[in-house]
Amino acid sequence: MNNRGTVRYVFVSSYTCQGFYTFIPELVNNVSKVYILKGAPGSGKSTFIRLLGEVMSQQGFDVEFWVSALDPVNPDGVYIAHFNAAVINGSLPQPIDPKYPGVREIIINLGDYCNNKIMEKRETQIVEKVDQADRLHNHTSKILKEASRIKEEIRGAHASHLNIAKIEQLIKKLSRDVMENQPGEKHYFAGSITADGLVDYINELSQGCRKRYIFQGPPGSGKSTVIYELAHAAKQKGYFLEYYHCGLEVDYLVMVIIRNIQMALIESGHVEVALKPGDTVVDMTLCLDDYNSERVAAGTSEAQRRFEALIKEAEHQLDNFYKIHREIKKIYTSAMDFEALDNKRKQIAEEILSLG
Repeated sequence: MNNRGTVRYVFVSSYTCQGFYTFIPELVNNVSKVYILKGAPGSGKSTFIRLLGEVMSQQGFDVEFWVSALDPVNPDGVYIAHFNAAVINGSLPQPIDPKYPGVREIIINLGDYCNNKIMEKRETQIVEKVDQADRLHNHTSKILKEASRIKEEIRGAHASHLNIAKIEQLIKKLSRDVMENQPGEKHYFAGSITADGLVDYINELSQGCRKRYIFQGPPGSGKSTVIYELAHAAKQKGYFLEYYHCGLEVDYLVMVIIRNIQMALIESGHVEVALKPGDTVVDMTLCLDDYNSERVAAGTSEAQRRFEALIKEAEHQLDNFYKIHREIKKIYTSAMDFEALDNKRKQIAEEILSLG
């Protein structure tokens, strides 16, 4: 194959109000061949995944890199649709283990390529750094849980003006527009809170859609509810849907892409959407009764300030976590036999190519 395959990036893991959460187990549930990499930070898992994905793309196959908030720069998985195969990091804070070991899933233990004698000399340092990272991780989870509680408080102030009848009428009207069937669904995160703030790929992922509905309005104005109901109606008709969840609140939808008809439903309150020709903007304030935006904003201004302060604090804690995480990775990297690991990666690439 001469043409390079397409490459796309999606968030599959995030630090949420429920702690670290990943969709990887769901995404690999129907994958025919899954290689699960086990190993410490710095043992080469992300490099293994990235280089293998690049080889597949160079061969002309489309690849999807699965990105995690744990380290937004490096992927925690790669999916090659042509072979229905994936290579994933199985050593996330939410560990991923095989359901059918040795059959559908193959474990690759990167510890086999580590010089244990070198690691024994750094034992005290490793224990100290890992415990420090765990404390930062737990503290960040508490901060985000409180941020989510305050966000719900802000949402409730706006939602008290919500006219359910108008919401139902809007859903009914848009359903006619939204509604070859290939039923199915996949779940991702729309973005994730990182040390550099909120990172997302909403514009890139929805850019190829021929039709996009952009729902605008304050928190609690029914944006996510309308998106969910329209997605449910599309699913009932047999469409294939991609659900993109809020990086802070897993149950909150930010975007749905209906792949069969290349249509996107986007909640613009969480992300900044660059409008393009063909977009339809839906003003959700029309579904609010007796609503005065200035009055409600004044009533929730203190909560909004507390929410923003908590998010900034979470970003600061994540920055500290990443620094410790990088130090841990450097220690393990110094003990790895990367030449042997490269040979293993090439072997896996050949195995995946042979699946076709």
